[in-house]
Amino acid sequence: MDSKRLAVAFGLSAAILILWTVVFPAPKPAPRTAVAPKPTVAATSVPATPSPGPGVEAAARVEVPVSVAPVAAIVAAEPREVTLKNDVLTLRLSNRGGEVVSAQLSKFGGADEKGALELVRKDTPFAGRTLVYDPTDPFLSRAAAALHETTVEEGPKGTVVRFRYREADGQGVTRTYTFGTGYLLGLKIEREGGKGQPVGVVLGPGIGNPSKAELENRYTKPGSSVTLSASRSVSRKAKDGLKEPVPVGTGLIAAGLEDNYFVTAFLPGASESVLLRPVGLVVAAAPAAGGVPGAAVEPLRETEVVLSGEGTVEAGLYLGPKDIDVLRSVRPGMEKLIDYGWFAVVVAPLLWLLKQFHAAIPNWGVAIILATVVIKVLLFPLTWKQLVSMKKMSSLQPKIEAIRLKWTPKLKTDPQARVKLNEETMALYRTEKVNPAGGCLPLLLQMPILIAFYNLLSHSIDLRHAPFALWIQDLSAKDPYYVTPILMTLTMWLQQQIMPATGDAMTKRVMGFLPLVMGFMFKDMPSGLVLYWLVQNVLSIAQQLLLERYTDLGMRPRATKA
Repeated sequence: MDSKRLAVAFGLSAAILILWTVVFPAPKPAPRTAVAPKPTVAATSVPATPSPGPGVEAAARVEVPVSVAPVAAIVAAEPREVTLKNDVLTLRLSNRGGEVVSAQLSKFGGADEKGALELVRKDTPFAGRTLVYDPTDPFLSRAAAALHETTVEEGPKGTVVRFRYREADGQGVTRTYTFGTGYLLGLKIEREGGKGQPVGVVLGPGIGNPSKAELENRYTKPGSSVTLSASRSVSRKAKDGLKEPVPVGTGLIAAGLEDNYFVTAFLPGASESVLLRPVGLVVAAAPAAGGVPGAAVEPLRETEVVLSGEGTVEAGLYLGPKDIDVLRSVRPGMEKLIDYGWFAVVVAPLLWLLKQFHAAIPNWGVAIILATVVIKVLLFPLTWKQLVSMKKMSSLQPKIEAIRLKWTPKLKTDPQARVKLNEETMALYRTEKVNPAGGCLPLLLQMPILIAFYNLLSHSIDLRHAPFALWIQDLSAKDPYYVTPILMTLTMWLQQQIMPATGDAMTKRVMGFLPLVMGFMFKDMPSGLVLYWLVQNVLSIAQQLLLERYTDLGMRPRATKA
């Protein structure tokens, strides 16, 4: 009975549903019109499917989207290089991506002085190219490996080299170099196939081909990144200190890679942005005996600079020396790329003085010696005052020693003994009209000059690889045989021996080690700096001998052994 009732219920329900669809049929949906997207390149229209006849559901209509017609691809059939040359710069450009495979400075020799200086890194594991397209973009990565169609023509601003590449889907890129005089060239990259598509080009990684000695020298810094803001503030990041990409932004005067004497840098426009990116390069291990691979080598870290924009990138590109006059002529403020340190105000007149002597006697070592003599003459009144003060201090040593012997035994028992010792000592200085700090001023004045000399030799392009005489053939590098550091140490020791004896026994012991400490510090410094300090020591000894001979201060008491 229950089964019959259930069957009757299902039958009635089905009848009601069928009757409802007949009496109240569902309305047909309005036909939809296909809107073709606006093509980015030339396109052909595909005819729409004919409208269905009466009684045919609109849902059965087939919509065919508008497609983009293929365009003619632009690609070169074979590799080609273009060489551009002026009186200071020689460039070789490859049609593989339009990259730079060589940038040589004809007026400067390389690390081994064989041939012109090469700014493109070519030693293992570098690829020997720069200004490649940013590989993070898929299309630009393909374009970087493709052969571009090349045209070369003469324009009003110099030689114009254009590299063009386009794929069948309409995506393309055109790179244009404008090469004239000097170290500056124009760079423009335009991307086809869509408004606002990103464009990125990479400078680096690294700069030049530093020798092993330059890489191991802690006073050189090949491969550091440098950025110069619109406010002319400089930011530097060592290649080993850059751990992750650093976006710098827009509105820069310059952004690039540097070593002590040279720089390769973008000169961006107002809209181009800059990104600093670390690069890890795997150095192949040397095979061991029997062809077995050697031990794993730690990856080499370098830095690259990415210049990017939307649709178009247009910037200058500087490939040249850190020469003050040249940098100023390229773009105002670029002279700030030369790192003369805190005492840059001292470097400018010092460099001017050296250039004057070099113009008369074309030897930078002789120029350093003559400049040292001039500095010593200018500081002679203060140095003489220092020597006289030390002479007076030496004559007071017996009285100072008596005061010290009087109060030293009481230092442990009498809390006021130290105060009374100092009071009696200062009273003696006032009575004898001696300033215990009178000998410090000339030394304090020497330190800025010493630091300025160091920065000058480390960053002035004029003194790079400048020869002096005999075994010193590079004043900006260390003495290969350590002769000048040894002579400097000996003259410092001799100077101490003839100076008036001042201070207690402990001070004398400490000062006795100073020549050895200074000699060790100076052994790897530029030989031009050691030459300056050596000549300065010799002149100081001569001044001391003059003091002994022509003053009535009496013979200095000999230092007593402790």
